[in-house]
Amino acid sequence: MCVSFFIICAKFGINYNTMKNILYVVIVIFLTGCLQAEKDSNTALSNDLGVIKVCKMYSSYFVLLDPNDKGLLIQEFRFNRKGFVNELIRYGIDGEVIGRFDIFGENTPFPMPGQPQFTDTAIIVLDIDSLSEVISKEKKVYNSEGFLMRVEFFVGEDSLTRKNTYKYNSEGYILEDIYWDVDIDKPKQKILYKYEYYSD
Repeated sequence: MCVSFFIICAKFGINYNTMKNILYVVIVIFLTGCLQAEKDSNTALSNDLGVIKVCKMYSSYFVLLDPNDKGLLIQEFRFNRKGFVNELIRYGIDGEVIGRFDIFGENTPFPMPGQPQFTDTAIIVLDIDSLSEVISKEKKVYNSEGFLMRVEFFVGEDSLTRKNTYKYNSEGYILEDIYWDVDIDKPKQKILYKYEYYSD
């Protein structure tokens, strides 16, 4: 490869010292790109606290009556040291394990750090009738950092039937998924996310 590079440079009349300098710059750029790619692949789902080891999800069904209800453990994701999910565990209402699932490959249920989903509001028409009248639609609202903040479902143009809102921690990982009672405009259920990190 280097010999070919020198032959091409010689054809364009570039002297030997200039060729060496160009080659050094190309090598540095190539190595920097490789190191950055390796760094990106090794820092998936990592932050100042480290790489996520476990994410436990709790469902609070009685948040309408008790806003401080901590909820019941319903499932947990276990992560490998590269930050990807390798196991999903589901729990029954009595806290017993009701299912275990091995997960292979580079999968994660969360947006990757530094890779926002979207940065605007998206309205998706789910169904229209033969006269092009909207039967149902979905509205997604994102914050300026690209995190999904609210999803609303409508029947027709403006009859709200369901709503979810989301809260995140400073690293951008989800903390709460809140299901709303749209009739009284109050939360009726929360999914709470608790994280554990690898210590080294």
